[in-house]
Amino acid sequence: MTTPRDPPDSVGGDAEEEARYRAVCRLDPSAQLAALLGWLADPSWRVRNAAVERITLLEDPAPALPALVAALGADSFPGRRNASAAALVRFGARAVGPLLGRLAAPTPEERTGTLEILGEIRERQSAPAVARALGDPDPNVRVAAAEALGKIGGPECEAALRGALELQDRPVRQAALEGLAQLRAAPPVAILSALWGERLLRRPACRLLGFSDDPAALALLAEALSEPARTVREIALGAVGQQRLRRSPEALGPLARAVRELPGRASLADQCLGALGSEDPAVAAGGIAVLQWMGDPAHAPALARAAEDERLRPLAAAALELLGHDLAPVLRPVLHELSPAARAVVLGALARQGDASVLPDLLAEVAGDDELARAAAVEGLGRLGDLRAVPALAELLRQPDASLSGAAVAALALLATRGPEHAARVRAVYRDCAEPPAPALLRLVARVGEPEDLPALRAGLRAPHRGTRVAAAAALSSLASQGMMGMEPPHELLDALDDRDPSVRAAAAQAVGASARSLRERAQAAGQPLPTCGEAARALAMALRDEDALVRAAASRALGRCGAVEYADGLARLACDPAAPAEAAAAAVHALAELGRAELPVLESAARHPDPEVVKEAVAAAAAAPGGAPLLLAAAAHPRWDVRRAAARAISQRGDEALLEPLRRLARAEEDGLVAEAFAEAVQALESRPRGAP
Repeated sequence: MTTPRDPPDSVGGDAEEEARYRAVCRLDPSAQLAALLGWLADPSWRVRNAAVERITLLEDPAPALPALVAALGADSFPGRRNASAAALVRFGARAVGPLLGRLAAPTPEERTGTLEILGEIRERQSAPAVARALGDPDPNVRVAAAEALGKIGGPECEAALRGALELQDRPVRQAALEGLAQLRAAPPVAILSALWGERLLRRPACRLLGFSDDPAALALLAEALSEPARTVREIALGAVGQQRLRRSPEALGPLARAVRELPGRASLADQCLGALGSEDPAVAAGGIAVLQWMGDPAHAPALARAAEDERLRPLAAAALELLGHDLAPVLRPVLHELSPAARAVVLGALARQGDASVLPDLLAEVAGDDELARAAAVEGLGRLGDLRAVPALAELLRQPDASLSGAAVAALALLATRGPEHAARVRAVYRDCAEPPAPALLRLVARVGEPEDLPALRAGLRAPHRGTRVAAAAALSSLASQGMMGMEPPHELLDALDDRDPSVRAAAAQAVGASARSLRERAQAAGQPLPTCGEAARALAMALRDEDALVRAAASRALGRCGAVEYADGLARLACDPAAPAEAAAAAVHALAELGRAELPVLESAARHPDPEVVKEAVAAAAAAPGGAPLLLAAAAHPRWDVRRAAARAISQRGDEALLEPLRRLARAEEDGLVAEAFAEAVQALESRPRGAP
């Protein structure tokens, strides 16, 4: 078989190409690597791509890497260069070492191509070498380095890109701004403001304002919204959208006030209306926010139509709610144009504004078939606060759909907050019920119940239906946490710890724990001795041996809330048992920490548990444990990223200055972005502590 190295002068027809393609697909990469490497120079993209697919099946890419890197040379056929680059990107981190040597290639084109590949691989180990390429004598190489840093990411790349903003090299500064925007890492606003005067840099600088929490960024954004250039205003809308997606409306109050004072708002409003249809959700979000701040009810129909986009629906709903009152005259004419979900958003917004005229429409949506519309309408009925909605909401409590009945519970609970008359009418829903209470009715008791409802809940613990017993225990837990239970958990609740159903036993354990915590908190607030919860603690200790993992977990947590230090040994055995279910072992560690009995040997054993959730509980407890520093450092090098991040938080809480230097080393070596950020925050927390602080 011929394996071409350079493209032939002529290309065969489709049949010949198909034959070559099939031939490549039959090659074994481990036995016929040389042939596959030759096919990277085939004139057909399809054949070259098939060769890349076969080559990247190699478990060990080492035999292929020299030829692939060599094919990046300036004298190589372009198709071969591109195919080789694609294979190197597929090999990822394993290709980085050989590629770094290419950064000293003789031609700028080769260095630029290598940087592009490293950027696509996105391995942080290449960051130092890529950052050095910002000083390359060729301007195209410098720009390629900045673009690659923006793709690689991490603290080192961010620092290099910020440094590049100080270079007297406009294309590099522009690429650095674009790279920082890709990383969502805004430099200080003072730097962006200094670059604002350069027309070519204004757009990327404006984009970065969306990721800045500096108050000065909002003032600069307001200035950008008044720019005469529509392209700058569109980028500014995207930045406003990023701000709105990241931050609360209260935090953006200065920008909202500035928008209301802008000159030429009519032109900006027109652009915002057009932005609502943008494919970029940030631009559309910015358009919604600015129209909301302008406060013109004439824009309400456009905002209602924006609710057709599921991504924008929450923002559109909030904008309609805050746009002002008396929106019904401008919104009613467009209701028939909207989908059920968008229509329910509009009706919900009118309900939250207290427009009682929407009650019939909301009731009609509740009776409809669209799930999203029904849920939004139910929420709107709760917000409206009209007692005429109670019968329809009460009927939903018997629905088998838990999400729908749960929404009805939330709506009724919200209605009950409107005043004594409303609360009495809502409580009548379950107090006047002649049938055995449905679980949703008991969940309503949990939200609005009073001490006089306790007998009904105790009776619910003996109901034949499992769901009713679970809901009754959960309601008792809720009322207990509000201090309504009395001095001791009712005997029905302790009996429920022996229920035949594990979910009931777990719910009962949780309720006992809530009751104990409430009693202890009230005693502590009154300066009285803490209760011992003796009988309840004994029942929970027996539940530590339950056959169900969730029951053992709930019993463990409840013992911690009881302050039952006398059962710490049983909790320690559970925490140290490598065969224990993860839920139970993690809860036992947490309970020991709450009791102040999380001894280091127990934590060291729990940190060896195969489940990371148990390890994370041990790490959290080690933050306050005497001698826990070595355990935290070991966890900071754990194979799991979430354990390492938990260790970073615990080290920060521990505040041990001796951990600062090891933590810096870990931060420099960390490759995961989230973990690196957590390490950096921990380093900053330790560095900011006063010397010798306890």
